Amino acid sequence: MKKYDYIGIDISKKTIDVAIFESANQKKSEFNHCKQDNSLTGYRSMLRWLRKCGVKAGEFEVCMEATGVYTYPLCQFLESKRISYKVVDPRQMKNSFGLVRGKNDQIDACRISYYAFLHRDEKQYSRLGAASMRQLRYLDAARNRLVKEIAKCKAVLTEARISLDFPKIIVQLTAKQLSFLEKQLECIENEMDSIIHEDEEMNKNYNLLLSVPCVGAVNARNMIIYTCNFTLFSDARKYCSYIGAAPFPNSSGTSLNGKDRVLGGNKKLKADLSQAIKSGFAHNPVIKAYISRLMDKGKSYGCAANAAKCKVIRWMFATIKRGTPFVQLKYYENTPGVA
Repeated sequence: MKKYDYIGIDISKKTIDVAIFESANQKKSEFNHCKQDNSLTGYRSMLRWLRKCGVKAGEFEVCMEATGVYTYPLCQFLESKRISYKVVDPRQMKNSFGLVRGKNDQIDACRISYYAFLHRDEKQYSRLGAASMRQLRYLDAARNRLVKEIAKCKAVLTEARISLDFPKIIVQLTAKQLSFLEKQLECIENEMDSIIHEDEEMNKNYNLLLSVPCVGAVNARNMIIYTCNFTLFSDARKYCSYIGAAPFPNSSGTSLNGKDRVLGGNKKLKADLSQAIKSGFAHNPVIKAYISRLMDKGKSYGCAANAAKCKVIRWMFATIKRGTPFVQLKYYENTPGVA
């Protein structure tokens, strides 16, 4: 049986620590660990070191934690060399180790290589998205920062209206800042829409999403970006779990038999969808009827609204899978002249 090597890489801003898996209790040594610069020169030195250690091309895989922008250059290099790699959520990796003591870059690299060995049967490797998708992620991060700053400015102006002796200079400066931030936000959103419209597949899915009740431009863009244009999640349930909307059972033996619980997820995506559901409850008859029916059965508004989020997500995935605009079946059935 051919030997297969598992490489763990701990990434920091300036350096990378590389470890070759040997055993669960391996220690740092010159034979299984090296430190290189987090640069193209360092990546090439890493490959030369691996060859020197007897790691053969095509017979190893790389595992690393997601560290944002510091990860992208290494991923691009590995893809250019056709080397298989996995980028893992740090929380998932940390929870898999259980109780651990001690931490430094060398130890982390060894633990990452051990994680790669433990999950060696999972052959779902990572891939960088297209350049347009990476641009959308950067723009979305910039948009989120602007939205937070706009909310702060509005809070100051609200306080000024109800407070006594509030300095007028603060009101004037805050109003100017708010106007400037709103113009920036408009520019960012226009650029995001432009990138989506230039990509045929993304533009098609974007327009399909807009046909789903309660889904506007913000949530449609979120779905395109965070599902990588519906390539990262195979079904709606997994996406519901990702944003923290999917209920999970909470019972054990005979002593614990609680209600289903929703676990933490991407709070930003969940909050954007919550706003859509809130608007739908006020203006969309389908969503209003669905939430009202659940509340009549004794559910709280929060529980009913969460169920509505899951329903809208299922609608979005079904619409994309079908490839045609959303059709409300109950309305369609009641249309005169339609069998």
